[in-house]
Amino acid sequence: MAEGSGTGQFFMPGSIVRLLVELLEPFKGRIFDPACGSGGMFVQSLKFIKEHGGNKKDIAI
Repeated sequence: MAEGSGTGQFFMPGSIVRLLVELLEPFKGRIFDPACGSGGMFVQSLKFIKEHGGNKKDIAI
């Protein structure tokens, strides 16, 4: 329950971010990271695109 938290900050576990990215399949359009903390959603989205042969120029943040 306290995973990733400390001094009033909370970071979503990387496994959850990866799961969200796999479900959303961000090949085109805008990527929105509602927490906008460490930028994990953006990083994982770029990794997803590279692993699945997409073009990073087809997305925006």
